[in-house]
Amino acid sequence: MKVRKVAVYGIIVSFILINTGLALSQTTTATTGAGEKAEPETEWLWGEVVSVDPMTSEIKVKTLDYKNDTEIEVLVNVDDKTTYENIKSAAEIKPKDSLSIDYIVTAEGKNLAKNISLEKAEVSDMPISAGDTAPTTVVGATIPSDTEVTPQGKVEDQKPASISTATPDESPKADSSKY
Repeated sequence: MKVRKVAVYGIIVSFILINTGLALSQTTTATTGAGEKAEPETEWLWGEVVSVDPMTSEIKVKTLDYKNDTEIEVLVNVDDKTTYENIKSAAEIKPKDSLSIDYIVTAEGKNLAKNISLEKAEVSDMPISAGDTAPTTVVGATIPSDTEVTPQGKVEDQKPASISTATPDESPKADSSKY
């Protein structure tokens, strides 16, 4: 019986010592191999530029606060380590530009940009020019592909026989007497 009590007490003491060691090991701060503190987590925002101050290297961006579903203005600082995409420097950024910014929050509470990407407007792959031909549907009427559409939207040499008179809500009905 005494052996059983000693074994139970030994297990309990071992359990307490193991849990204490685990609890104490979680209170240390994250450091790099050189003993320096790890860099803060990178955050991201996308928004429209409100203002750019080249003297203080600050960019004010209007963005959506996803937690509150409201628009907010965020001040982001730029330094010589900031990288850029689609632009060469912060001097090219203008109000109303759309930016995607990767940044960190410094110990002083400032938002420091790590990467700034200027969003470019998409350009259509198919420019319309004089002489282009393509099938076009306009309010239920189909214009044949051999019809020329001018850049002003005028249709030339349209063949009346190919225009359907059906409205978008109704489909053309076949005449059963023709079959």
